[in-house]
Formats: sequence, structure tokens, C-alpha cells
Amino acid sequence: MDVHKPRRWHGLREFLQEYLIIVIGVLTALGAEQAASALHDRTIADEARESIRAEVRENLWWMERRASRQPCIRQRLDEIGDVLDRARHGRPYPTPQQIGRASHSKLTSLRWEANAQAGRASLFTTQEQRSLGNMYYTTDQFRQAQDAEEEAWSKLQAIDGLDRLTPSEIDQFAVLLAQARYDAWLIDGGIKRGRQWAAVMRLKADNPNQFEYPNGVTAPEACVSISAPPATPSRDTP
Repeated sequence: MDVHKPRRWHGLREFLQEYLIIVIGVLTALGAEQAASALHDRTIADEARESIRAEVRENLWWMERRASRQPCIRQRLDEIGDVLDRARHGRPYPTPQQIGRASHSKLTSLRWEANAQAGRASLFTTQEQRSLGNMYYTTDQFRQAQDAEEEAWSKLQAIDGLDRLTPSEIDQFAVLLAQARYDAWLIDGGIKRGRQWAAVMRLKADNPNQFEYPNGVTAPEACVSISAPPATPSRDTP
């Protein structure tokens, strides 16, 4: 077995040459490693960004769908208010037949949470993180208002078929009506803020799973009166 003894340097100049070669080699290796790591991080960030932005676009689609149905929701709430006002003053009113329920928006944050917990969202710029944080805060507030609204509407449905209301029932339904109106107002605000942050991030509403509602976001639907016969088709309030 041959053993190569270290070669003796002949002078300081030869030593510096050898030293420079070693230093350049180490720095080159470190630079290549850093470049590979940066490329990997950039790829991971791009994949995470596209996944999250797709989720935001879908959320915006559902919010726009709700926005297109807000006029009908307000109309029905006004009808309920008119019934309670007439009943409170002893005047006849059209018997409610189908209160219905508020339109449901399927807002999710699963992709954002998964990427944030995995540390991939930290690869985004500070502005991106701020914008996404504000967008998801907006959709979370929207979702909370929607949950409260759905509970109020489910209790309001008890008025269906009541052609007479006691003072106690009028007061109870009036409280529920006030809650439903407040929740609808919160949802209105969420839609406006969602549009503002969408403009900042240059995103537009889009849902690749539109088979759920093939007619699109703003497809016109008849706004059925709450006093219409139950036979009238009604999937949700709009």
C-alpha cells in the first residue's frame, strides 16, 4: 500500500497558492450548496403560494356568490320584520310559509394553515404574509358571522305557518331578526374587505369545482316571498 507523504512547500509563495486553492474550493462548495438550498426554498415557496392563492380564489368565489344573494336575504328579513310589526299592532299579515335559510358559503383555510404550520409560509415576502393574514382574518370573521346567522335563521323558521303570534313570540322573533340582520351586516363588511385584499393581491374569484353550482356565481334565481306556498322550490334563501 502506497502512502503519499505530504509534499513540502518551497517557500511562502507556494504555501499561499495551496492555501488559496483550498479556500476557493471550500467557498465554491458552500456557494453551490447555498444556491441549491435557495432554489429548493424558491420551489417550495412557489408551490405553497399557488396552493394558498387557489384556496383564496375559491373563498372569494363563495363570497361573491353570497354577495349576489344579499338583496334577497335583505328582502326576506324585511318581510319578517313587516309580519312582526303588523302582529305587534294587531293588524292582519300574510302567514309565513317558507322562511328558508341563508345562503351558505364554503370558506376554508386548510391549505393556509397546513403551509403555515410547515413553515413554508415563512418563505413568502413580508407583504405577502401580511396580505394573506388579513385575507384569512377576513374570511374567518365572515365564517363566524355566517355560523351565527345560520343559527338565527334556523330558529326563525319556527314562524312558518303561524297565523297568530303572542306578544312573547313577537318579542322572541324580533330578537332573532335583529341578530340575523346584524350577521348579514357583518357579512356585507366581510365581502367588502375580501374584495379590497383581493385587489391588493391581484386575485379574482374562481372555483374549479363549479359543478356544485354550474350556473355560476351570479346566476339569477327567483327570490321567493316568505308567504309563498311551500311547493315553490327553495334550496336556500336565494
